[in-house]
Amino acid sequence: MNNFRFTKIIAGVSPTLAKETVLSKVINMVDAFRITLSKGYDDNNKKYIDTLMKLDNSKTVILETKGIDIRIKNTWDLAVKKWDKWTAEFSDYAQEWLNKIYIDYPELWNLKEGTIITCQQSNVELKVLETKEDTAEVEVIEAGKGKIIQYDRVLFRDLNNFAEDEISEKDKKDILRWLEYGSHVLGVSCTNSANHIKSAKEFLENNNAKDMKIFAKIETENWLKNLDSILEVADGIIFWIDAFPSLKKEDVIEIIRKIKDAGKPILLTKVAVEYWADFEKKFWDEILEYSKEAVDGIMLETFLIEDEVFDAIEKTGNILSDIENKLNEKALKRFEKEWDFEVRDYIIYNAFRSWNELGIKTAICFTENGYTASRFSSLAPKIPVITFTQSKETYRYLSLVWWVKGYKISQSFNYENLKKIWKEMIRMIFKWNISLDDKILILQANETIDSEKWDMINGIELYNFKNI
Repeated sequence: MNNFRFTKIIAGVSPTLAKETVLSKVINMVDAFRITLSKGYDDNNKKYIDTLMKLDNSKTVILETKGIDIRIKNTWDLAVKKWDKWTAEFSDYAQEWLNKIYIDYPELWNLKEGTIITCQQSNVELKVLETKEDTAEVEVIEAGKGKIIQYDRVLFRDLNNFAEDEISEKDKKDILRWLEYGSHVLGVSCTNSANHIKSAKEFLENNNAKDMKIFAKIETENWLKNLDSILEVADGIIFWIDAFPSLKKEDVIEIIRKIKDAGKPILLTKVAVEYWADFEKKFWDEILEYSKEAVDGIMLETFLIEDEVFDAIEKTGNILSDIENKLNEKALKRFEKEWDFEVRDYIIYNAFRSWNELGIKTAICFTENGYTASRFSSLAPKIPVITFTQSKETYRYLSLVWWVKGYKISQSFNYENLKKIWKEMIRMIFKWNISLDDKILILQANETIDSEKWDMINGIELYNFKNI
């Protein structure tokens, strides 16, 4: 499997994957890791980060907030049949018992008789018969897949499950704890609006983390009408395809194109992939057309069975490598005009045009906040984009951007210092498979209006490899 892929692999951390013996086998095959607070592994997550950083401290860890997510808290699937009767009980923690349905909703006792509870991924519907104390007696009225899947998302019909327009107090406490633990990128679950992301940015700024990148996780209906404004403020998008079963494949592709046209990275997540059941065919059928649109990353769900981990990650990498040869060609077009940054965007556009017309082998760029690399990458040039930054937050972010290889440099580096090391970096990345006459593009586009770049160019330069 090629370790330097266009599309990045992000693996969900779980007790299974976090074992050092398991993690050491796959860590070089994975570009980043995700910790999802809605999955019930809160108590050990710091240990997971410690293990990751011990093995490779260059890996990026995405913290995905719980949001106002309501989840099944059973650690095992529950077999159900139509008209079965169950007791649903509130639990804030993961439960191994199979005799009840555990849900992390503290007001089960307050649900009205007849309320419909939907287990979103399982396609199971439950009707409330009666409530008492912290439990609800329910009846299965739709059996869906014949099982309630562990940690499934729960929706209550006639309740506004996703009404909040800012991060919750619980999320704020979690974020503070995880800033201390060492997470690098924030994923805001159940993003409804631009204000939701703005509230997260304001909170990070007030807690000395203003440069941390924020991805909006798109999994609610409200995002459909608010996507444009969300794209203006989020640094990237996590798109949970399974949350929108009514969307046709062509609708999903249009959404992906819209996000890429905005110059933002998009990470796709599909929970409904069973790694043990004809994984390659199912994954290929579901992801192929989307990945051909140059999505930045594929998020794998948390692994629960140790024997699945290596095989599934290896197969994912092989599938993505095959897809890279089938990428859709993007039409060459100018960006939407942003008058304050018209020169910056025109430089990036011309860098892409140069690759398209001149047969560039690789591009090298310097970036402060990640804009230049992600904007150039969004155009889907089929070359590695070797990127240097002085910001640790930007460095972590670059691990999630399509075909970008990021390197952190010290504040003392200047343009001439960089040029001295570029040639060796290119040799290492291409494993010496590069000729002296191959063309190299150097890109620098000022990302802030008042940027005072010591001695960097503001434009593009072209070299033959031998002349760098």
